[in-house]
Amino acid sequence: MNLLYVCWMLSGVVSLFVGIVVVILLFGANQKLEARKRSAQALAAKLRAKGLVEIPALLDDYVVGDVRDAVERIHELARMIEIGGDDAICKELDGTFAGMLAAKLTTADGLAFVQAQVAAATAAPAPAPAAPAPAPAKS
Repeated sequence: MNLLYVCWMLSGVVSLFVGIVVVILLFGANQKLEARKRSAQALAAKLRAKGLVEIPALLDDYVVGDVRDAVERIHELARMIEIGGDDAICKELDGTFAGMLAAKLTTADGLAFVQAQVAAATAAPAPAPAAPAPAPAKS
């Protein structure tokens, strides 16, 4: 065989081997990315079930790869906080609290927990420590 043909055949075999290795590495990286996206999607579903709205929407944008919509959502959230102040955050957290309270009240253990928390909050507050007497003025 001619040396040129041997070189061509060896380069073909090496190229095939390198191609297979690169494809295997890329599939591994893709599997890790897909696993992160699946876990983000599961987290978004859990947060949505707890009553949150904004964070699950951002996670959904991440899952589908919609970066532009995610950035717009972040800007919208920043504007909402800037204009509404703490009210925007409190509104979402109040909805989450109402949902969690309703979930707690459906079980006997949850009802006992809520009653204990209410009892602890309504108990007579501990007396405040006495203020120290003013030091006598030095002359």
